[in-house]
Amino acid sequence: NLKGVKPDVVTYNTMISGLCSKRLLQEADTLFRKMKEDGPLPNSGTYNTLIRAYLRDGERAASAELINEMRSFGFAGDASTFGLVTQMLSDGRLNKSFLDML
Repeated sequence: NLKGVKPDVVTYNTMISGLCSKRLLQEADTLFRKMKEDGPLPNSGTYNTLIRAYLRDGERAASAELINEMRSFGFAGDASTFGLVTQMLSDGRLNKSFLDML
């Protein structure tokens, strides 16, 4: 909070995206957890940003966990998330069983 102003989902998403682009995934995850605890709740954009970052860095377990959490809240991956997963499958960096989670 900055002088009583609480960040909204767009502010959080922007900060998380910036951290992910710098490959600061631990910091992004810390901010994501704070967001879930204090509000506002994450949206599909929040999840997609983190999933893409984890997949890019080969963190399949973290990606799968986020995909399952996202789905439990009724969110779906977007076209770029599916595109990245497809690319990683074709490169042999993911196995086909990963698709069952999507």
